[in-house]
Amino acid sequence: MKGTRIGNTYLPAFGLVAAVGLGVAAMILGDQLASSISGLCFGLAGAVGGLSGSRLAMAHFDRTWTEEQRKELERAERDERNIAIREKAAYSSWYWTLYLLWGVFFLTLILGSGFPTALVSVVIVLHCVFYMVNMNRWTKRL
Repeated sequence: MKGTRIGNTYLPAFGLVAAVGLGVAAMILGDQLASSISGLCFGLAGAVGGLSGSRLAMAHFDRTWTEEQRKELERAERDERNIAIREKAAYSSWYWTLYLLWGVFFLTLILGSGFPTALVSVVIVLHCVFYMVNMNRWTKRL
């Protein structure tokens, strides 16, 4: 879990500051922006802020772990039982998200909106393609 100080601290800190700045700017300019642009700004601020904040928290905890705790974590990551658990969880979550995407797809069809229906269709196809690519990748590894 070693990395450079730029990748572990400075870049996520910059991302967190940028996310807060984007969120504040979207709040201040809320009435002047189109609702879709405002939503995009808030969505990007949340996503970048979440990623940056979690990376900063992970870097902090990485610095506080002892060498023994790091070795135990590495052992746990390679344990066959834990690997099987993660694979089962990924398999299950794949099906749940697929059903969720189909639900949103049918909802957009019922509401009669054109662009969101096309967007959800593309996301469903990409979701399935991602699954097939990962199946191929894991088949080659095993």
